Amino acid sequence: MTKYVKSIECSDQPLDVSFHPKRDNLCACALIDGTVEVHDFLAENAVDDEDEDPDTILSSMSVHTQVLSVKHNEKVTTKPASCRAITFSPDGEIIYTGGSAGDMTAIDSSRVCTFSSNSEKNLLWNIEPATEGEFNPLVKIYPFHNSPLIATGDDFGGVRIWDSRLCGSGMKSKSNRPGGCVFSWKENEDYISDFDLSADGNTLLATCADGRLSVFDLRIAREPVTGKSPFRLSDDQGDELLSLKIIKGGNKVVCGSQEGVLSIFSWNTWGDCSDRFPGHPSSIDAILKVDEDTILTGSSDGLIRVAQIQPDKFVGVLGNHNDFPIEKLEWNSDRSIVGSVGHDNYIRLWDAQVLLEEGLEGEESEDERTSKPVAAPVAVNTASKDDSEDDWEDEDEDGDEDSEEDSDGDDSDEEEEGPSMNDRRKKRLKTENEKFFDDL
Repeated sequence: MTKYVKSIECSDQPLDVSFHPKRDNLCACALIDGTVEVHDFLAENAVDDEDEDPDTILSSMSVHTQVLSVKHNEKVTTKPASCRAITFSPDGEIIYTGGSAGDMTAIDSSRVCTFSSNSEKNLLWNIEPATEGEFNPLVKIYPFHNSPLIATGDDFGGVRIWDSRLCGSGMKSKSNRPGGCVFSWKENEDYISDFDLSADGNTLLATCADGRLSVFDLRIAREPVTGKSPFRLSDDQGDELLSLKIIKGGNKVVCGSQEGVLSIFSWNTWGDCSDRFPGHPSSIDAILKVDEDTILTGSSDGLIRVAQIQPDKFVGVLGNHNDFPIEKLEWNSDRSIVGSVGHDNYIRLWDAQVLLEEGLEGEESEDERTSKPVAAPVAVNTASKDDSEDDWEDEDEDGDEDSEEDSDGDDSDEEEEGPSMNDRRKKRLKTENEKFFDDL
């Protein structure tokens, strides 16, 4: 029976984590000291000392080693660069990283997942700078589904699309952008906090701390002769937008905010959100999609909550970071583990069995639940979108289509058939977390 360690201890504070897309026991971490670490968190591979946490580190590599000049109150000080963002390529062959100096690197995954040496041969290419402007950190990297394209977001609101096949060539585009950068936009005024991509790969969404949701139509971007703008901006939501996910078969977009409200947008109605789900006592810094109706939220109060969207309700709590804010939530490759990053030196791993329908039918002992991760079926988006230009136009959010969708969420027929999957989830999660809820 596969058994994973409960937490991964890093050599310094992790700022981001990415799990290998094909090997369910590997993850890569971006550390505050500019280092990239790869960990094998199978318990049988970890050296376990009774007095210490298991040693899971597989390799460590200093990547972002610059010394930065920082101006504060007219005084200039220096500090070392940090690794702000990290992600595996969809095939798992490359690890992309972004640094606080504005650079982007590609690392040979097959080497760093095998050898512990800090070798320059591990580095495939380095683009410096990969952002526009001085002292502009690269804070988000998002790989497209089954594509060589990568989206990056920076601290000043810039969004760029890269073709990884052209990166590192040393060539520059006609607009003097670095080689591999195929599109570049600067529509927001604060740092880019999250990305998500539509199932058809045509629309990229980005949330920003300036309170606006950005929508990029990549079909128009590829054909600039049309004269139409490839981007749309939502109205200012009056609060920082920190996270996002596309749900409900591509019909809804849920965004986490600084004030603890989930703002829900209807697809193609980008002016203002169509629904708001309050209830988090503090900021929602991370969102992880469980299925088309259910998400996990990571909040600055240290709790990982399970929430159902439309109808809106909290189902339970998956985990607790002991009051450390949660900055990232991520699935491992077989969706048996949820990893979370807080403000300490640990990446915590949570058994995802309680989130799965298969794991809700019967009761198991605590040992069985923590030692037997169960793979979840990946939710498949079967909704089709019209590729015509009309689907870039706003629709009336009070129209018949949205009304029918909202009424479907409250369908009484489903209640007559018996308890839903989310009801069973709620009962199970309450059972496993009853001590925590009692404390609340």
